[in-house]
Amino acid sequence: MTQNNFDDRNGNGVNDEVDEIREDLEELQEELQEKIEKLSLTERSRTIGTISGLLQENMTQIVSFGGVLYLLTRLIAISGRSAPTALAFLDAQGISKTVTGAIVQALPMLLLAGATGFTITAIINVSEKPVTKNSRVWISVVAWFLVATVVPSPLAWNGAVALVAFSAAGLLILYAAVSAWTNNLDDWPHPFQFLILYFGLVAGVQLVADDQVWLAPERIQVVSSSENLVAVQGVEKGNQASTLVGYTLEAGDPWTTFLLEEPRIVLKLQTSSILQRSVCRLPNSNREVPPLFVSLSERISGEKRRAVEDAVPLC
Repeated sequence: MTQNNFDDRNGNGVNDEVDEIREDLEELQEELQEKIEKLSLTERSRTIGTISGLLQENMTQIVSFGGVLYLLTRLIAISGRSAPTALAFLDAQGISKTVTGAIVQALPMLLLAGATGFTITAIINVSEKPVTKNSRVWISVVAWFLVATVVPSPLAWNGAVALVAFSAAGLLILYAAVSAWTNNLDDWPHPFQFLILYFGLVAGVQLVADDQVWLAPERIQVVSSSENLVAVQGVEKGNQASTLVGYTLEAGDPWTTFLLEEPRIVLKLQTSSILQRSVCRLPNSNREVPPLFVSLSERISGEKRRAVEDAVPLC
């Protein structure tokens, strides 16, 4: 029996040349793994850059599509989900007034989404600058100040819309903070992807749970004679005046276009049949609730401003 003699300086029973080859293979494996990781990061960054470039190039189209989609959802919501009523509303109000009203009504959501977006930008772009010299931080602070002083407090919105809007914003900011803190911004979905979903979520909840019209409600008294008949429940033929509650879409001669509060249908009334028009407020309306900052300052100072219900009667 022949015994092979070989160098074994490590005392592991393996030839030193084999040990060296194994070490070289391990080093080569580590180098290949590092290159694969760098290629993955480069490819991911290239993909993100491509998506960002496409978004920037098509930002106008995306914003336009989102604005039109939001306008349509609001029209459907305030018209009682009736296409004929929505078209009649648009025809009476006109595109410019309808768009302006929808934008004004959407301002709280836009400001809240903007503040959330600026906060996410400040979180994911942390720099070595002091907080006092970081412009992103100051922009987010200003944005939240506008939210507190301009956006009505959650009680002023429809309850479901306020709950979803503020809760989703808080969760989105928390997700961005956790992603940045754990260095997973490249591995996890980017927070701005969820910001787009945020708009869709709030718009969907508004479609289902918020049918508030951006016009001031009115109470009108109408007389229906044989020559001037209004075919709607609650308005009877005769010389006795009947009261309708809703929104004046267009007033002219000889016709006035009126949107009933309940049911949501558009009426064409002869202007001569309207005896009286007066602005009123709907029961359980939350339009007059002030912004959060104003309501808190009033509670702290003890001052109480004149409420809307003191000046405007119920419908």
